[in-house]
Amino acid sequence: MTIASETKPKTSPAEPARNNLSRQQQLQKLLSRKSSATIAQIQKAFGWQPHSARAAISMMRKAGHKVERSASDKGTVYRIMKEA
Repeated sequence: MTIASETKPKTSPAEPARNNLSRQQQLQKLLSRKSSATIAQIQKAFGWQPHSARAAISMMRKAGHKVERSASDKGTVYRIMKEA
């Protein structure tokens, strides 16, 4: 029998690799890609539900980022627009 404090916490396969960037910074990097990002890609990257991904994008907008939404052959894509 193992003691709970001795076991390693389980991580889900959808959980991204840990690094020094915050979730907001990781999302900003994802949305800044030339190819932009779909809700499905954001879901896969963070293990979020669609409504959580959209809420995170909304928070990016409230933080002052200009996030553009457009249609493409792979669905709706989101991209942070660079300031001119």
